[in-house]
This record gives sequence, C-alpha cells and structure tokens, in this order.
Amino acid sequence: MTTPASSVRMPIVIYVFALSAFALGFTEFVTIGLVSNIAASLEVDVAQVGGAVAAFAIGATIGAPILTALGASWSRKNLLLAAMAVFTLCNVMVALSDSLPALLAARFGSGLGHGVFLAVASSAATRLVAPERAGSAVATVFGGLTLALAFGVPLGTWLGGLWSWQVIFFGVAACGAVGLFGLAVLMPDAKDGGAPRDALVSLRALLNGKLLGAALITVLAYTGSFCLFSYISPLLIEVTGMAPGHVGAMMLVYGVAAAIGNVVGGRMTDRLGADCAVMLVLIGLAIVLAAIWLSAASIPLMAVLVAVLGALTYAAVPAMQARVIGIAEHHAPRALAAAAGLNIAGFNSGIALGSLIGGGVIPIMGLAATAAIGAAAAIAGIAVLLFQRR
Repeated sequence: MTTPASSVRMPIVIYVFALSAFALGFTEFVTIGLVSNIAASLEVDVAQVGGAVAAFAIGATIGAPILTALGASWSRKNLLLAAMAVFTLCNVMVALSDSLPALLAARFGSGLGHGVFLAVASSAATRLVAPERAGSAVATVFGGLTLALAFGVPLGTWLGGLWSWQVIFFGVAACGAVGLFGLAVLMPDAKDGGAPRDALVSLRALLNGKLLGAALITVLAYTGSFCLFSYISPLLIEVTGMAPGHVGAMMLVYGVAAAIGNVVGGRMTDRLGADCAVMLVLIGLAIVLAAIWLSAASIPLMAVLVAVLGALTYAAVPAMQARVIGIAEHHAPRALAAAAGLNIAGFNSGIALGSLIGGGVIPIMGLAATAAIGAAAAIAGIAVLLFQRR
C-alpha cells in the first residue's frame, strides 16, 4: 500500500470506493421499493420477500468482521476485488432467480461482499490520505452508501414501474462491474497482505475488549436511531397526521440530510477528533429523539426533526468508523480491516436490534414511544463512551 498522501485532493481510487459503495447500498435499499414487484413475479407473499432484506443484512453482518479477518493475509487490493466480484456475481444471480430460495441465497451472498468491501475500503481509505484527513476519506467512501439511502427506495419504486425488477438488478451488477474494473486499474498494487497467521491475529482482534467497546457504541447509536426510523412511515401517518403521499417526500428529505450529515461528520472528525465527534453525535441523537417523542403530533416540527435525525445518523458513520480504526492502530495494528468490519457489523446489528425493539415497544406503548426508547439507547451510548474515555 502506498504511504498516506499529504495533498489536498483525495486519491481517485477513493472515489472508486464511493461508486462501489453506492452500488452496494443501492442494492440493499432498492429491494424495499421492489418488494411487491418481486412477490408478484415469484408468486409468493410480500412478507416472504421481506426476508430478502434480512438475508442481505445477515450476510453483511457475518462478512464484515469474520470474512475480512480470514482474508487478512490477502492484499487489500485482492480482497476488495474478490468482494466486488462476489457482489457483482450474486446480483446477476438475484436477477436470474426464479424462486424464493434462490433469491434469498443470492441476497445473502451479495451481503457478504457488501460487508467485506466496506470494511476493507474504509480502512484502506485512511491509509491513502494524511492522518488528519482520515475522517473525510471515510466520509467519501460512505458518501456513496448515503446517496444510495437517499435515492434507493424512491428511485427503486419509480424504476419498478418502468422496468422489471430483474433489469434493475442487472443494472446494479453492471455498476459493480464498473467498480471492479476501476479497482483493478487504480488501486495501488502493493504487497500489503500479511502472513497466513495474520488471519488468526485478526480473528483474535474481534475479541479485543476496546474494539468491542467501540463497536458497542455504534450498536447503541443505531439501535436508538432505527428503533424510531424503522417505523417512521406509520408514525408520520398515524400520529403526526401527515398525508401518505407526503411521506415519500419526507423520506427523500431524510436521505438528502443524511448525505449532508455524512460530509459534515467527516470534517468534524478531522477537526475535533473522533472521540469528540462521536460524543457530539450521540448527544444530538438523544436530544432529537427525545424532541420527536414530545413533538410527534406536530407536522412542522417533525419535518425539521426527521431531517436532523437523518443528518446525525449518518454523521455518525465516519466518526465511529474512524474511531474504531484509530483504536485498532494502537491495540490491533495488524487487524485494521477486521476492526473496521467489526464496526460495520455494529451498524447492521444496531439497525436490526432497533427494528426488533421498536416492534416490541409499539403494541405496549405506542408508536411515539419508539423515539423515547431510542433516546434512552443513545444516552446509554454516551455513558459507554464516557466510561471508555476514563
């Protein structure tokens, strides 16, 4: 791997990472807008197709820490190429699926590639720039993922009305192939892989208390955010009183704010340091979620608060990722990619856990209570961070 660059401009390959991350994120979120189309095509229930979203997330959760650790002896370039090749091939298999089991298996494989790629790309990006620009480099990589969040669901719903869902997944595979070619040409081809024993070192790093503690903060932050956001549509319709036709526009506002928050989070991490940036994001999440709980019946306030929630949720990405990589540099320097993967697993675990907790809270306490429980999770994250800093 090349030594960190001190120039102001990002290396071009980091933008290739971002393009690839867009394809990775788009295939995750576009499925939400295509569930009905896929269910009708495969002649199964919508709820069964919903498992395609879960299969992808499970693959990402497993792939990010474990497969990245097992590939520690590979060069970063070869590991990235392998991840994008698996992702691209599995999206072709999704497009060719003629049964639900085939679809779920292909989605799981696609998620494996997603998790490995983001783990390795985010750690590699910090090594391709000067240390003081690590946050911005990670933000650039995840910027592609955030744009996919902003436009994946609405664009997928729109495209689903124009083309078949198979064509859309073939398009995702084509984007993956472009990213694969860009990596092959532009990624530095240094001998940065370790010895085979480094796989064991990386696997042991997944049990490092400091890294697990850092990933726990990520889990708590995203549990808090997605405890509410997983049910934002029924909340806005049933509690806030927003017209169903306006909810899609509100989701687009959330996504655009998320893209802005991702950039701001990267710059904040560079200027203030990862610990301070993470603390500010956690405090912001706790305040905003509490405000949503108290203001859920107000359309004007909710329009503002949902946008701020999107900005804070994705400002957390570069800050938390840079923090975990920074901790790994001191405590597990031979397992940076595995450490990054552990944090990505934390993101996915937090999203899944938040959805489950929110689903359990609603029948007992109502939709608005998901915001209160979310705020409590963010406060727990603050407490863990304060403990770790001691």
